[in-house]
Amino acid sequence: MIINKKNHLGYTILEVIFLKKSKLIIIYAILLLVLFGCGGGEEKGQQQEIKSKDKAPDSLKDLSSGMDDILKSLSDIERLSLDIPLSEDGEKKQEKPGEEQPPGGGQGGNQEKQSSDGGGQEGQGQGGQQSQGGGQQDQQGQQGQQGQEQQKQTPDEKKNEQIKSKWEEIQKKLDEIHPHWNSFEAEGQKKGATKEAGDNFETSFNKMTKAIEAKNIIEIYDYTSQSLSNLKPFYDLYLDDIGGDLSLLKYAAYQGYTRALLGDLEGAANALSNREENINKIRLKLTDEKEKENVEKITLSVSDFKDSLAENSRMLFMIKKDIVIENIKALE
Repeated sequence: MIINKKNHLGYTILEVIFLKKSKLIIIYAILLLVLFGCGGGEEKGQQQEIKSKDKAPDSLKDLSSGMDDILKSLSDIERLSLDIPLSEDGEKKQEKPGEEQPPGGGQGGNQEKQSSDGGGQEGQGQGGQQSQGGGQQDQQGQQGQQGQEQQKQTPDEKKNEQIKSKWEEIQKKLDEIHPHWNSFEAEGQKKGATKEAGDNFETSFNKMTKAIEAKNIIEIYDYTSQSLSNLKPFYDLYLDDIGGDLSLLKYAAYQGYTRALLGDLEGAANALSNREENINKIRLKLTDEKEKENVEKITLSVSDFKDSLAENSRMLFMIKKDIVIENIKALE
């Protein structure tokens, strides 16, 4: 039996016990809040860290986009060879840098203003301006001469010059993307890429390089699209990235086109078939409604390409292939 006596502070024993328990409850509550608060922060930080790691690195994306650029220039070469007008983007790349340069008068005007700021430099400024003006006249004369030479060119000579320029673009892009693969290869291994995946890509990538050296259009389409397909295992290492499935859709479009050019319409149809799995995986990773509309455009364009095979028209195949690729690029 507890005797409810008061201590020297005027509290009874029961009151003292109650106060002690209340303080303990408050302390425990504070500790729980701190622990849960810290745990939530750590969990949030971990989620952000995971999310950042699930994005494909720039080296892999640059490698993929570089191969896209090679195939775009190859398509331009095809069009030029077949006397088909280039797309607007292709025509812009063919423009000479001098054609877009503004007149040099404004630059001379700035020099004149600078010479008027100091009397001792006036003569020097005028001399520099005259020299600048002479240089501009020489430049304009050279541009005029080039323009006259271009006017003297026959349509075939002009076409051959454009084709040569496109091959140079392809070679330059090839030189750029080889280091991208070298840069990503080590990172991919750290992320968990298998040696088999690396060997498969290396094989198709080397064959692509050899085909470009030989300027073999069919083989460039074939091995570059295979290289794009062989990038999928690397993209799949990054859970939030749709690059792997997009690479397979590009592969389907280019392989469908290549098989059709070779007269293998059944092979072309097979390449374009059974792409629903890739499209569904892409759709599941998207939240934006506009992006989902682009997915539907890809679905329809692949189906239209497959249906067009019955017409056996190279021009039609080219158009349908380009539409599929444009829809994929829009989603990227």
